[in-house]
Amino acid sequence: MTQSARASSRKELEVPRWTFSILTIPSRIEFLERLLQSLASLPATPAFEVIVVHNAASEEEPLAIEARIRALAPTLPVRVYVNSTDATIGGGRRVQLAVCRTPLVAFVDDDLTLHGDVLSSIEETLRAHPLGIVGLPSYEEDTDVRFKPRESTPYVDVDRIRYMPVQGMLVAGYRRLFADIGGFNPRRQFWGEWTEFNLRMWRHGFPTGYILDRGFLRHWHKAPESPTRNMSGREKHVLWGLMCIALEYDAVSINEATDAFWRLAQDRYLAYSFGEQPSSKQLLASVLELMPKLSREFPAIHAFADEARRHPFQFKPFEPLSPDDVGRVLAYADEEIGKYRGVLGEVPPPAPLVQTGWLRRIGRAVLGRRTVAH
Repeated sequence: MTQSARASSRKELEVPRWTFSILTIPSRIEFLERLLQSLASLPATPAFEVIVVHNAASEEEPLAIEARIRALAPTLPVRVYVNSTDATIGGGRRVQLAVCRTPLVAFVDDDLTLHGDVLSSIEETLRAHPLGIVGLPSYEEDTDVRFKPRESTPYVDVDRIRYMPVQGMLVAGYRRLFADIGGFNPRRQFWGEWTEFNLRMWRHGFPTGYILDRGFLRHWHKAPESPTRNMSGREKHVLWGLMCIALEYDAVSINEATDAFWRLAQDRYLAYSFGEQPSSKQLLASVLELMPKLSREFPAIHAFADEARRHPFQFKPFEPLSPDDVGRVLAYADEEIGKYRGVLGEVPPPAPLVQTGWLRRIGRAVLGRRTVAH
């Protein structure tokens, strides 16, 4: 089917169930165009619309920004919002969720392209499994080298789902569930919003994971201003995110439960932000620079931590999941996901999960490497 035929088919469809939601900045316009063109090439069903949040202060009129972005893929149903008040990544995410009007949403990074029958694959997965978030594998540019999920990240494979946090790229699920667990944390600015969001999803009893054999993404690494690769000042954004998640989820003390958090913070996140051997002087200076901000936010952090202690599950940041952990959360989610699944139409009743021996019922589960590298 040609692109124009797909566009005509979309116009004949009913109100869409899905939104592809994209956060972008002016310097990534060529990457955004490539992404939108890939969306225009997807199958026409299930129907979807596209939201683009232009996440930057601008003196340009919003209508002019919208016209320029819509011209990148004129066959797509695109709505554009300009976020110039809190143009952080976290602020942009909150706008994305607030303006979404479909029951299903896929947050998509602007430096990707999408390939395959993406939405049908995700819908079928949501019908068959009580997942809170579904992700797809990504590959480095036009190679067959997988970027995410990494084999070195702890995971549990069960029934064709790789249970683990879905760290951005494409994050799909139920809009109302995303809102019901609290939306995006207001203290995440340029780093760590998906890390915290996935943790909160698991703690509320909704598992997250990847489908590896149905649709995929290509990640185009040269996009500018990446908070994990080339953004100016990224080290303080990473440090701020680590401080907040430690305080919000009682991971300040170094013990067996928090060991994964502290090892990953030291060996990966501080290392890639400050250099392989960050000096104590450099770290202390950065912490002191963040102290006024921490002082302002501390009452909200304290209130959040009190609420987090009441979550049904008490996983710690970066805690590796065991097969038993996944089984317990799946059993819980089987009972709770029904209030969201109705948007998918007719869904087969879930097979009962038995806490003891549930792995035998499914047949086979493989526990991923219990390292703490992401």
